[in-house]
Amino acid sequence: MKYIIANWKMNMTFEDLINWVAGFAQFKGNLTPEVKVILAPSFVHIPTVFELSQKTKFEVAAQDVSLEERGAHTGEAGAFQIKEFCKYAIVGHSERKESPEVVMEKRDECLKNGITPIVCFVNPEDLSRLYREGTIIAWEDPQNISKNGVYHAEDPEKIAGIAKEIRKMIPEGTPLIYGGSVNENNIKDIAKIQELDGVLVGNASLDPKTFASIISAYIL
Repeated sequence: MKYIIANWKMNMTFEDLINWVAGFAQFKGNLTPEVKVILAPSFVHIPTVFELSQKTKFEVAAQDVSLEERGAHTGEAGAFQIKEFCKYAIVGHSERKESPEVVMEKRDECLKNGITPIVCFVNPEDLSRLYREGTIIAWEDPQNISKNGVYHAEDPEKIAGIAKEIRKMIPEGTPLIYGGSVNENNIKDIAKIQELDGVLVGNASLDPKTFASIISAYIL
């Protein structure tokens, strides 16, 4: 299985979202059961994206989840609520600067509620604690994450080398994806890395045509 995940972060108005879906609808690629496209919008847009997903070939993820079960936690969104719309949730993204302990609690809340956690990590030494059966592991390097539309892409050969080392730290068959300035210019090389099972795409996923080209690298 290959996972292509669009992390829209704090972008997109409602109008932007509708225009994105209209643009993406022009994508003529034939997705196979082995390729899973997942969109992670802002919390306020999750219900809309969920409704649209019922008519399309993508699934929905939350960008975060509360580590609390439920109760008086103003501003939080619990896994028991998110699961009504999302099969996936991103936890521990480097931009949130959370400790491994917090990420582990969020991971466990997801698993307890039937949500597949996309567990982000920067330091491979944290993997022994962050991994748990049923998770998707997302390796990211903050230095290579695009900022304000500027890409800082890493050499694909270096990505492949590190991915091989990470593979030795997790059980065989664990989904491992990469995030770090993934775009239409480097996706063909990244898609060839056998140790990776897909990508976590930030800025490049905001343009539906660009995102479609990234998906195409996995279905051609």
